[in-house]
Amino acid sequence: MTDKIQVNLRLPQEVIVQLKEVAKKQKRSVNNLLEVIIDEYLQKQ
Repeated sequence: MTDKIQVNLRLPQEVIVQLKEVAKKQKRSVNNLLEVIIDEYLQKQ
């Protein structure tokens, strides 16, 4: 398993609300959703 490093983000409240809604629909935590989003973005680069 890959080591993980914690990061902190400051995001607008509206973005947090949207992330929570999407995460709930996908039965994920917001942290896991962000990991997936970032990973998919980086894979496309």
